[in-house]
Amino acid sequence: MAKAPHIVVIGDVIDDVQAVTSGEIRPDTDTLAHIAVRPGGSGANTACWAGNRGLNVTFYGRVGFNDIARHTVEFERFGVTPILQADTDKPTGTIVVIVQGESRSMLSDRGANVTLDVSEVMHDVSERPHILHLTGYSFFHRNTTDDLIGVMERTREVGGHVMIDCSSVGFLEDHGAAWWWEIARHATIIKGNADEAEFLTGHRDESAAKALADRGFIALVTRGSEGASWCEPGGEPQTLAAHPLGETGFVDPTGAGDAFSAGFIAEYAVGKPLDECVREGLKTSAAAISQPGARPSSPQMQ
Repeated sequence: MAKAPHIVVIGDVIDDVQAVTSGEIRPDTDTLAHIAVRPGGSGANTACWAGNRGLNVTFYGRVGFNDIARHTVEFERFGVTPILQADTDKPTGTIVVIVQGESRSMLSDRGANVTLDVSEVMHDVSERPHILHLTGYSFFHRNTTDDLIGVMERTREVGGHVMIDCSSVGFLEDHGAAWWWEIARHATIIKGNADEAEFLTGHRDESAAKALADRGFIALVTRGSEGASWCEPGGEPQTLAAHPLGETGFVDPTGAGDAFSAGFIAEYAVGKPLDECVREGLKTSAAAISQPGARPSSPQMQ
């Protein structure tokens, strides 16, 4: 049996506190909600969806000292090999996710994630990843991004692909497009949602994917219920419709983009055409929003 492609994910580990409201939030009084605490983090979610597909996934992240064992178990449930750093000063990152229908708002405390140090990762060429996946979250609000950029460069030097998810239009606005492009130029694949792509390019719909690709990247733009667009450098943008939902219908939007990334990576790592990669991304995203939480509802048999 051929060895599964090696995927390396660097990203945030988060404890999600998710509140799904029963209606509009009423200021200065009570609103009923279903509240659950689950493991999350954009990069961590993608790693778990990819590991659940049987890929050989290594994840690098940082958590509070007391949470190493708990989060290690959560990654291993999905076949992911976690390399977690322990922070003795900062707690594990926490996000309060407020879900109202198909809309979600997030209150983010990055915690230990901002002190992740990957300067020593992947110096061994024999262990090169087929794909290195990062998210914008890992770059935001840090004193330096040199270690992350170094990993991206080392991956490309040994022939691996580097995929980066833009992650958050709010944080992109905080840092600025020029700052982002200095980081993104070290990648080979860029993925963003429609809002993120519009902020970075000034374009929406298919033209946003074209604008991203014109900078030399394979560009992926997820568009919610309208599916996803993609474009290769020098090519013309294409779009696929969203994958139909199952019997449960729409349940929870949290982690949809992370799941898309995992589905795309699973096909791209074995050399499938881009349209098939995007189709699998949409299928995996549909599975994510058809269940509560940002990670697979249960591990599939490896």
